[in-house]
Amino acid sequence: MSRFFVLFMLFGMLLSPAAAIETVEDKTVFVPDVGHQVFRAQVIDFVKGFASQHFSDVPFEELDQLEKQWNNSYQLTHWNIEVTAYYQGQLAGQGEATGKDLTSTLKQATNLAMQATDKTAASTLEDYRFKVNFDYHPAKSYTLIDYQDHGLELLGNRVAVRQLDVEALKKQIKDSQAYLLRHMHPDYAGFFKFYDADKDTSQTLLRTTYTATALYTLIKLYQYQKDLALESYFKDIASFLLDRQLKTGPNAGGFEYGFNPETQESTCRIVVGTTSKTVFTLLLMHELYPDEKQYLDAARAAGDWLLSTIKEDGHVTPIAKCNGEESESEDKHSFLYTGQVLSALSRLYAQTEDERYLDGARKIAGLFLTDVATQGPLVADDYRPPNSISSSWVMMSLLDLAKVDPAPAYLTTINQIADMLLSRQIDNPDDAFNHGRYLDAMTTSGNGWINEVMGELHKFCKAQASDDCQPYRQAMRHTSRWLVQNAYNETNSFNIKNPERALGGFITNFNTRTVRTDAVCHGLNGLVRLLEIEGSNDEILVNLPERPLRELLPLLRAGEYE
Repeated sequence: MSRFFVLFMLFGMLLSPAAAIETVEDKTVFVPDVGHQVFRAQVIDFVKGFASQHFSDVPFEELDQLEKQWNNSYQLTHWNIEVTAYYQGQLAGQGEATGKDLTSTLKQATNLAMQATDKTAASTLEDYRFKVNFDYHPAKSYTLIDYQDHGLELLGNRVAVRQLDVEALKKQIKDSQAYLLRHMHPDYAGFFKFYDADKDTSQTLLRTTYTATALYTLIKLYQYQKDLALESYFKDIASFLLDRQLKTGPNAGGFEYGFNPETQESTCRIVVGTTSKTVFTLLLMHELYPDEKQYLDAARAAGDWLLSTIKEDGHVTPIAKCNGEESESEDKHSFLYTGQVLSALSRLYAQTEDERYLDGARKIAGLFLTDVATQGPLVADDYRPPNSISSSWVMMSLLDLAKVDPAPAYLTTINQIADMLLSRQIDNPDDAFNHGRYLDAMTTSGNGWINEVMGELHKFCKAQASDDCQPYRQAMRHTSRWLVQNAYNETNSFNIKNPERALGGFITNFNTRTVRTDAVCHGLNGLVRLLEIEGSNDEILVNLPERPLRELLPLLRAGEYE
């Protein structure tokens, strides 16, 4: 046989899909042509099997297939592996190892992790969850977490969600609705801002704005699914809100910032955003119970106070602090707060036809049009540099106004901001960790809010009989996948103390284990709207394929050299 023929055959095998190279001694192929799940499952089986020796005297039964299938005699190997053991949400032990053999390296890392644990705290292997990380060049990692004897892909500290369909939306909506109800105060029916899943603790202060936002979302859920059990909570929550409204003094009609049930003290800080978002909710309560006048009366009183905060040039005084009958104002420009006032007045006008509310809304809208003409669609104010969240509030409030006053200038600005936001959505299917979120929105509350706004924009677009609404639907699909990936669920809760209490909460950002109430609310509002759009669609809404294992495995074998 000629030397040329031998070289030709070797070259052909390297180019084949499996890149198969086998020896007569039955040594393993260069890259087995199988999927990630097979590899992950076998690695997790091996780690858990070896770790079981620390809980019993039963000798470990070697899994020869692991070494045979994933190692080889062709490539120089240098596995870099870290094994982490979690017990009841806490990091219990960690071990790192490097070596040329997969099984011996896994054994060494697992043994170090288990030696570091306090095994007297747990009685069985099932009390632990294991994370296995493979480092490879250049400065990358391939990570898996065990769940019910499966190995799941882990991106950072999130289990990857590479596909989204209607059933996944429904499950997330169910879980997040249950989260809200679970975290409502049992006596006062109010809501706090943060739940700390790391410590399994929640804040004491019940905040008016988060309570209003939660009730708003629960009503939206009820309108979608007509769950009578859900309705039973509404009036108790609304009662908490009505108790926060000031009845006398210079800020009569405004809403207190919060109430501490332990001290029985209110936070006398009157924020236009708090009052505006409470107006949103009271108007929904009025729609549900039109014969019970207290909801509309309270909304109108709040609207009258909001009118008093608007200056002739459209700027709004955002915050009033009170001490008895005395008050002082904080005078800074905020697109968030001002946009919320514009939305509240527009919605009040839609229900009451009181021209005062429309006049106030138009005054603010004039300011917004000038600001966007000057700054462009990405706006900044006294609180924030140019950012997508502020711009989204300009767009949302102009949408509310355009529903009752469809002036061409409003529609032009809405479209201008919408185009800008779409251009700032991360569109990188190879980066499932970030794909779908917005460039400068790092939190689930921020991305959930923009997703909710996109849902309102899609609805408005359809009402205008436009043929160009699909981009908003597509944007919602991709952000919704990202949100589901960043929610606590059965697979995603390996590093928190009480998974059952956290289930359904959207994790604040990449480096915390907290849940913001408004993140859950905005997330739900957007998901429900997307579900309304998709209906019974049985197609995969988003699909982000994982990089083939045959491309990654040689890199995992080579490891990461310093």
